[in-house]
This record gives sequence, structure tokens and C-alpha cells, in this order.
Amino acid sequence: MVIDLVETIQKKLGFPELQKIDPNTQEVKKPENLSSEDYLPQAAIPTVLLGLYKFSGDKNGNKAILNRTFDGDLLSTIFGKNEDSVVGKVAAYTGTTTDFASRKMEEIAREAISVIKENIPGNGTDSSVRDFLINHRNNILLYLPAELQIGSVLDDDTIDDRTNKMQGPMSSHMHWLEKFFPSTDRKKEENW
Repeated sequence: MVIDLVETIQKKLGFPELQKIDPNTQEVKKPENLSSEDYLPQAAIPTVLLGLYKFSGDKNGNKAILNRTFDGDLLSTIFGKNEDSVVGKVAAYTGTTTDFASRKMEEIAREAISVIKENIPGNGTDSSVRDFLINHRNNILLYLPAELQIGSVLDDDTIDDRTNKMQGPMSSHMHWLEKFFPSTDRKKEENW
């Protein structure tokens, strides 16, 4: 992983620095001087990136990310029927309106696709998009507030599992080993 996807998007869009969650309490310490609007990226960036991660589980999704072929509302394409629920959870968590949250999440999604495209080596393939997002998944989870319960909306209980958000030498090693074993979101042939 050459870049920190979360940090790159945060900096490119000029958002305040995101806080990693505490793996023991699953909470993010909200700085007192941040408004609700400035706090939105804490929930929105990891949520959008996890949506893209799930969206990339399909070859058509990977091709759409790689070629930037999206019709209309990007969030609707990424989250499908779950769009309103996901946006509602982010808005409720940050204390903003759903319209504001939706606009910012759309902006984040467009920037994320640009960053992904820039960082795919060569011409890129649908599997290179998937591999890129798989390699960034655990880092994305480090910023996702557990209170959002995005995993339940995206039908992936591993997203809300606190063991996926741990850091350290043993946890890092175990996350590396995960690539060798089939997962619920990868086919056997997608593992190394």
C-alpha cells in the first residue's frame, strides 16, 4: 500500500484530519472545536470507501470505477437500494441534514474514484481495482465509527467487527494472512 487512501482523500478535499477509532471502545474522540459540517468527513469518507469496496466485488463495478462510467447519482450506483439508509446514518451521526451529507458524500465518491484510478498501475484491470480496495480495507476500517453500524446496512458483519480495527504487530500480521484465505467478499480465485 503506497498511499493512505483515507488521508489522501481527506487532504485533497481540504477536510480536517480524521481520527482513528479506539479499537477497545470503538469510539472516535470528536475534537471540541469542530462543527457538525466539519465532522462529517469522519463518517462519510470511510463509509463511501467501504461502499466502493463492496461495489468492486462485481466485475461491472470494477469496470465502472476504472472507466468512470456512472450514470446520474453516484451514491445510488454505489449503494443501490441502501443509499437512503447509508446517507441517513451518516447525517444522523454527524448532526447534519441528509441533503448536506448526500452532497458531501457524492463529492467524496468522485474524488475517491479519481484517486483509485490514479493509483492503479498501468492500464488497470477490473481485478487491479478490486485488489487495490482489498489492500486498503483494513486501513479504512480504522476510521469508521462503530456507532454507524454500516456493516449491517451493507450486509457485511465483518465491517462492524472490532477485531478488524485493531493495529499492532500481531494484528497487522493477521490482516496480511487474511489475504490467503477465502473471505465472504472474495472468491477463492481472487485470493493470492
